[in-house]
Amino acid sequence: MGKLRLEYKYVGSLLALLSCICLTSCAPAFSKYIRDRALPPMPFQELLEKGEAHKGELVILGGYILEASNEPDGSHLTMLQAPLDSQDRPESRDLSEGRFLVRAERFLDPEIYSKGRRLSVAGTVSGVRPKALGNGLYQYPVIEAEELHLWPKERRDPRPYHHHWYYPWYPWYPYPYHRYPWWYW
Repeated sequence: MGKLRLEYKYVGSLLALLSCICLTSCAPAFSKYIRDRALPPMPFQELLEKGEAHKGELVILGGYILEASNEPDGSHLTMLQAPLDSQDRPESRDLSEGRFLVRAERFLDPEIYSKGRRLSVAGTVSGVRPKALGNGLYQYPVIEAEELHLWPKERRDPRPYHHHWYYPWYPWYPYPYHRYPWWYW
């Protein structure tokens, strides 16, 4: 009887550990403190058009890094906006509504914060800054970063086939599921 209770204890501990892992794997990128202070999600077009009206407010944005530069006053990132999912991860760049600038007071290495990386940022809106884009001027909302979350690089499967459908011993299945040669039946 004592051994059975001991096994239940381990099963309960294992279930508690697995539930903690599952809950933390679905957690958003930013702390609860930042999420509570931030504005509710708004269309990016509103931030583009009324950036000065939202000056000093905390927003959560994300997208893809287009350019990273370091200046004496900190690092500057030019971002291509992308909508965020429930974990604050930027979705497809095809859904972008524009660009914005991120200013961080600390040094951000351009090799790590390189072009094409996904980044989520929580920061205060400090206004709108015109900057040349092509032959015209583009109005970039400027975000003073409080928290940054750089997402891992996307890994693509180099195999041309889906590995779940590939079976290297086909048509010779291992015991007890072998179907060929027919004389095993």
